[in-house]
Amino acid sequence: MTTVKEGSRWSGTESRDVFHVIHVVEVEGHTWVHYIKENAPEHSNREYSCYIESFLQRFRPLPE
Repeated sequence: MTTVKEGSRWSGTESRDVFHVIHVVEVEGHTWVHYIKENAPEHSNREYSCYIESFLQRFRPLPE
């Protein structure tokens, strides 16, 4: 299984968007990934969160 680390960068599997992981936290038995879309306009919704399983299906890691 791919490890999701705070500070890592990921790209969407169906887009060229790049996301930066802010936090990875455990809440009531579920691991949540909080991430932000890079280069998104300030006024847009650019911060997101989801379960780690969903995150790994939607994104692939970028080289460090």
